[in-house]
Amino acid sequence: MIRFGLQIFIFSQLHSLLFNKKVITVRGYSLVEMLIALTISAGLGALSMPLLSQQMETLLLQQASNRWLLYLHQVKAKAQKEQRSIVAELVPLDARSSVFKAMTESTYSAASPLKFYGNSGAAVPGHVRIVSGDRMIKVIISSKGRIRSCVSLGSSLPGISLC
Repeated sequence: MIRFGLQIFIFSQLHSLLFNKKVITVRGYSLVEMLIALTISAGLGALSMPLLSQQMETLLLQQASNRWLLYLHQVKAKAQKEQRSIVAELVPLDARSSVFKAMTESTYSAASPLKFYGNSGAAVPGHVRIVSGDRMIKVIISSKGRIRSCVSLGSSLPGISLC
């Protein structure tokens, strides 16, 4: 039934084209209209690129900060679980890193490592600074073992307070 109705519709359209001599025109974009639309699209894309790259830099900095926090919390939890002192291995992210465009600096060294003490969860106090462009996040470790992060240079970031 549907097929028959479709055939009648097609036949009526063909009949009106052949005998009524109505011409159906399909209008698309002219070359000038298409060039104007492409120019506007390219301009908007070019304006949004700096904002996009700034957002990516911010997200990578937050990701680096969150990874440091997670790692340090894991080391602290392991020290408390095993009830022994554990030295955290701090491998700095250099500026040539392809994963993070961030560089790290810390107050810890081979002579004065970051150590978490087992029973109490206490730690050697200090901080790790994560620097990317004009922003810096500090991951602060207190003597009582509290680990937190804050923005110490640049504008605030979502979820991370200012120092």
